[in-house]
Amino acid sequence: MAEAKKQQKEVVITLNGVELVIPPGARVKDVAAAAGVEIPALKVDPEKCKGCQMCTKACETGAISGNKKEPHSIDQALCIRCGECLAKCKLGAIVPA
Repeated sequence: MAEAKKQQKEVVITLNGVELVIPPGARVKDVAAAAGVEIPALKVDPEKCKGCQMCTKACETGAISGNKKEPHSIDQALCIRCGECLAKCKLGAIVPA
């Protein structure tokens, strides 16, 4: 029997005081742009990051690095401010730089 795929849920994030609802399959940068919200430079709050690596898997440029179960970091030179890490981080560890 084939395993059922996990059903994706919408994600709610807040950027610059604006609450954005990211539907399943939508790109954060597209939803933000439609709302007229610019994604700021981002960093990882080491107090909140538990090293789950969900953000590293979501980052299309490889800008986020770190060892499992340790706080990660974002290389600003590689980050394109797409916001995908914001939608994947369930701990709120991705914050404006």
